[in-house]
Amino acid sequence: MAELSQFSIVTYERRPGHWRAAITPIRRSGTFIQGKTISSFVTPDDSVSESDAKFAAEKIIRKTVGGHYRI
Repeated sequence: MAELSQFSIVTYERRPGHWRAAITPIRRSGTFIQGKTISSFVTPDDSVSESDAKFAAEKIIRKTVGGHYRI
């Protein structure tokens, strides 16, 4: 399970009442990452509030294993 502190969450309102959150892994500067890297990803569904979108993002982060999202 990944730690919430390893990710940045930015919420945004796509249109009134339709919130999503962008999730970006926080990387230490100078860290070399081999292979494919995801810069950020967005919650797949709209939420009715900003706090719901943040909660959905936190739920996704908790499902990650070793910093990699399980699909």
